[in-house]
Amino acid sequence: MIFRQIHNIFPFHKLIKLVLGMSLVLQLIVITYNHFSGYHELHNMAEFGIRVIRGVFYSLIAGFALVYPDFFVIRFLNLKFQWNTGVVRRAVIQFSLMLIIAVIVSTIITTIAHWISSYPQGLPNVLVNNMLIYCVVNAFFMSILEAWIYLDASEKEKKRAEKLQNELLAEAANRAMAEARINIEEEKNRYAQRLIDQEKNLNLHLEDEIVKREKISQQLTESREQLKSILTNLAGAAYRCYFDEHYTMKFISEKIFDISGYHASDLIENRKLSFSSIIHPDDVALCHKNILDATREKRHYDFEYRIVHKHGQVVWINENGKGIYNEKQELSYLDGIVIDVTRRKMAETEAKESERKYKDLLDLLPQPVFELNLQGEVLLSNKAGDAFFGPLSDDPGNKQSALDCFVAEDRPRIVENFKKSAHGIDTEPGEFTAIKIDGTHCPVMVFGNPIIRSGEIVGRRGIIVDISERKRQELKLLKAKEALERINDTLEQRVSERTKQLTEANTQLLKVQKENLQSQFEVLKQQVNPHFLFNSLNVLTSLIKIDPDLAESFTERLAKVYRYVLENKDKDLVSLSTELEFLNAYLFLLEIRFMKKLFIEIKIDKAFLDYLMLPIAIQLIIENAIKHNTFSKAHPLTIKIFVDEQLRLNIVNNLSIRETKFVSTGVGLENIKRRYALVSDQKPEFVSTSEHFIARLPLLKSEKIQDE
Repeated sequence: MIFRQIHNIFPFHKLIKLVLGMSLVLQLIVITYNHFSGYHELHNMAEFGIRVIRGVFYSLIAGFALVYPDFFVIRFLNLKFQWNTGVVRRAVIQFSLMLIIAVIVSTIITTIAHWISSYPQGLPNVLVNNMLIYCVVNAFFMSILEAWIYLDASEKEKKRAEKLQNELLAEAANRAMAEARINIEEEKNRYAQRLIDQEKNLNLHLEDEIVKREKISQQLTESREQLKSILTNLAGAAYRCYFDEHYTMKFISEKIFDISGYHASDLIENRKLSFSSIIHPDDVALCHKNILDATREKRHYDFEYRIVHKHGQVVWINENGKGIYNEKQELSYLDGIVIDVTRRKMAETEAKESERKYKDLLDLLPQPVFELNLQGEVLLSNKAGDAFFGPLSDDPGNKQSALDCFVAEDRPRIVENFKKSAHGIDTEPGEFTAIKIDGTHCPVMVFGNPIIRSGEIVGRRGIIVDISERKRQELKLLKAKEALERINDTLEQRVSERTKQLTEANTQLLKVQKENLQSQFEVLKQQVNPHFLFNSLNVLTSLIKIDPDLAESFTERLAKVYRYVLENKDKDLVSLSTELEFLNAYLFLLEIRFMKKLFIEIKIDKAFLDYLMLPIAIQLIIENAIKHNTFSKAHPLTIKIFVDEQLRLNIVNNLSIRETKFVSTGVGLENIKRRYALVSDQKPEFVSTSEHFIARLPLLKSEKIQDE
């Protein structure tokens, strides 16, 4: 802008002539002075030419660097300080600014020139001399520019005066003609005056109308801007269309581009394509029916359907609108809004799939699983639960109470446990007598945890384990013990004749003991698995909401773990590779459950994978370590698993004993010892030091290893 102003007053061709002429004169004077004064002598004409060309180049740059700031200063001072009101003040300011500009430009140009080609006299001397020269030159430039500006202003004022004089002469001539006409046409003038008065009144009324129209126009503009802002910020695309086969758009907001990939201009009046052409072919009839039914009944329509995006993908949208009718109650337009609900649809689909997998997992379990509300009513049960207590009623108002499934003697204890759970107090699993669907009674163990949603306890989730087999084994063992006692009472009197009976009884007792031991193992698995299952179900419930993909992986690993338990419950031994494969799935669940509070390191050579060991023994020892130790992210529980030189599987964890009133019974470790006694002479070892707990499980040779 400043360059255009300068060149409007001082044309560029004149300006460059001025600067170039000043540069040549200045360089001839300076070079001549330096030569004859001995300050910087010339040795030949080539050096003279080089110095002239270089000096003129730097002077041209410096001249333009001085001219433009000078012009800006002069225009600024002409606006702020006129010569006729403050000459001294104006002169002082202009002189000071002239010196500052000259000093700055000379410093920059001299420094750059010295950096390119060093001066023999030294930079300080050259800098002082150039400052003086630049100050003189800048004073000359500023004088020339100011004189030219005043000359230009004078020319403009002269032209303006001539124009004004011509206008005054024309006005005078017009007035003379008007006076002559007044003398001739007095009657016409009086009539014209009346017309003028009428026109004035009309003009006043017209001015009022113009003001009103301007206000209305301004309000209309503001309304349009507000409407545009509202349409832009809407969650969907607002539209007005005809109810024809194309849904011809009279208007649709640009939000449709985010939804369909097509601009609003493409759809309005079917310029490039119609709205009906982007509706999914399977949903065209649905759209027409919903809108037709709504317009016949003169009500709003609200439904969901699919469209095909410009790039080919399917987009779910929700359309909400109503018909607009004319005075004859005939349908004129459809007004509404379409909103992209694809994300919601995908989330609903994923949630349904997660719920289905969650239900399938529950139905896979052989034990009854249930969920209760705070009133103790059954909200959910799996297939095993339906077979045990009967299917739930479809009537929401007719919910089955969990207390009805247990005998009256046990109900007070169940109510007490439920109250503790509702207040967040942990409860131990208990034995109760349940009433099955056929009316028979059976002993069960009930494991449960509170259901927490949004930080509040809203119910209880649990699993029921049938312990009838264990009770039968206990009764059988008790009867065997009583029979043995009766035999011992008469042993001294009937040794010879009862030896055979005693041997049979002892054999029967050993068999019963072995069966009882196996029963304890089954009970132990049932005790461990429900705790593990409920912790896992609680984690799964949270993951379904937070990360459906991770919840799906978690569900698959949990099913794999439980399937392993079911498939190997009747086996005495499994290969180490099989146990480690199960352990990998089990560790994945622990990592999700404890989130960097637990680290398990497994270092086992492939040469040991064909050796045999007890199924689920490693899992029992890891659960034992988790149960009896406290750990956190700052102080995690570390478990190391490796094989030593004596072919023993070592499971070592650091100790941080949990402070609790619960006293360990040692049933798990004792069970492992007895199971090993049934299959081998080698015995497991369990050692506790001040810092670690070490479990050493013997690895047994398989037939494959013995053949090798």
